[in-house]
Amino acid sequence: MEAKCSDFIMKIWGVWTLLTIMMVMTAIDKSSKSAVLGTTIELYCPPETYNMTVWKVKFKNGTQCYLSFKRENNTIARNCSMNMDWMSRPEEESAVQIKSFQMFSEGTYTCFIATAKGILNHEYDLTILVSPKVSLTHSNGTAVCKAAAGKPDSQISWNPPGYSTIVSETLPNGTKTIISTYNMANIKEDELTCFIFHPTWEKPRILNLSDRHEERKSSTMTILYSCLTGLLGILGFSLSIYLWRFCGSQRKITATTNVETVSGQNIQENDLEPYATFVQVENVIYDKAYNFSSS
Repeated sequence: MEAKCSDFIMKIWGVWTLLTIMMVMTAIDKSSKSAVLGTTIELYCPPETYNMTVWKVKFKNGTQCYLSFKRENNTIARNCSMNMDWMSRPEEESAVQIKSFQMFSEGTYTCFIATAKGILNHEYDLTILVSPKVSLTHSNGTAVCKAAAGKPDSQISWNPPGYSTIVSETLPNGTKTIISTYNMANIKEDELTCFIFHPTWEKPRILNLSDRHEERKSSTMTILYSCLTGLLGILGFSLSIYLWRFCGSQRKITATTNVETVSGQNIQENDLEPYATFVQVENVIYDKAYNFSSS
């Protein structure tokens, strides 16, 4: 009898476990998201009232981290960097945000929440978008259109269509450079156009060789204007120095003239002083002689 009860209990336990696993499996939801390099991305859990939430991250480089909140005692546990944090208060919302999304942030982000319905989760596969740097050059009858260090791969096409080859170079950081070389036989430079397509742009980048000539012409004019401006600046500076020295010499001449005038006046005054003394002495002698003769 006891053995039958044990078997019955084990069967019930097995059915309950299977139902729980099925419920969890049906609750799994997956999606993919992309973010441009350096931007902020937001991730959301299922919109249910929860007692506990856990974000588990598995990066593409093989490392892992977690961020969790337990409502019972309002505790937060984490070993993820502060680059990933709650979007608001975790007791109010389980969503998180990743600030300044970088190459190392790529990976799988899974949210688990414990609710009255059971364990629910949502999984995100995050990838990064990196805008390439574009250029168009030509030499020896060929044109080279390049989309450097982009992610994912850029797409390049030519107008008018012609014979071209494409080379892909993978860089150490995971980005790729796409190089398309076009044979310009019987094609004029001003007739050739390169189109570059990438998910980070709403419209393709359009490059023309004729624009390259305009850029070189504009650069030449800019250099000429810069040289002319520099020459005028040097002439103006030299003229300022000349005027400063000229005015300074005039001030010295004026000062010297004033000194000579003042000195002349002092000399005249000094010359008059002995004469006045002599007149005074002569008057005294004359008075004494007159008094003597009278007596």
